[in-house]
This record gives sequence, C-alpha cells and structure tokens, in this order.
Amino acid sequence: MFKVNPGSNAMKRLLMVAALALSLVGCKTNPNAQQASNDPAVIKAAEEKAALDKAVAANMAIDPNLIPFEKMSPKLSPVGEAQLQLLLPKLKTAKSILVRGHCYRGDIGNARAAAQTRAIAVKQFLTDAGVPANKITVRYDTERQLHAVRLIAN
Repeated sequence: MFKVNPGSNAMKRLLMVAALALSLVGCKTNPNAQQASNDPAVIKAAEEKAALDKAVAANMAIDPNLIPFEKMSPKLSPVGEAQLQLLLPKLKTAKSILVRGHCYRGDIGNARAAAQTRAIAVKQFLTDAGVPANKITVRYDTERQLHAVRLIAN
C-alpha cells in the first residue's frame, strides 16, 4: 500500500475518482422500469389514454360546451367526463349553469325521458365535483338532431 498525504494532489485525485464512481452507480438503469414500459397492459393503458385525450381535444375544438352521448345511452362516456373535468374551473365560478339534455325524438321512442336523464347525469357529475346544485337548472330538448348535453354558464 502507498502512503498519501492529506493535502496532496494524489489525495484530491483519489477523492475525485471515488466521487465519480459513486455518482455513476446512481445512473444504473432500473430493470423494473424497463419491464413496465414493455408490459402489454401498460402499453394498452397508454394507448387508451392517448385516444381519450385525442377525442376530448376534438370535441373541445368543435364545441367545448357540448357533451356528446351515445345515441342509445343516458350514461356519460369517458370522453364526456374528461370534457367536463376540463370545464369544471369555469363552471365552479359561474353564477348559474343551464344543463340542456338533447335527444332527438325521431331516433328514440321516449326521447324526453332520455334527454332529461342525460341532463341529470351531467348535473350529478357537476354536483359531485363541488358545483352547488342550486346554481344548476336542468332542461331538455327533443327537437334538434342531437344526442348530447349543452352547458350554458353565466
């Protein structure tokens, strides 16, 4: 073994080499992270989220206040829920909100009930998210060829 003086350049070099070696140990890749990125379930979830984000962006670009529903469904879709999440800050500060459910009577036998149920589903989503129920008015429309809910915030 060799002798190193505490103030010498050799001691400084030795400390630098040790510090560099320790810092490189922290750069080691995590095999679990690589496995997770190759996991089919993780890949599928990422693809589904990307498709959802794309659909929400398309709806927001066309009309952010129109929440689409499937023709035969009174339930909010994941796209509708995500769109409402984006609108929440604006809706929480509004003085009043009109929630108008749409269901075209030429397509559905009991269009009035379907339109009301859609509007109520959106109202419930908003109240669950913290919007006071007394700010929300529910209406329905069966004349227009829409299967959606329109929000009007004042």
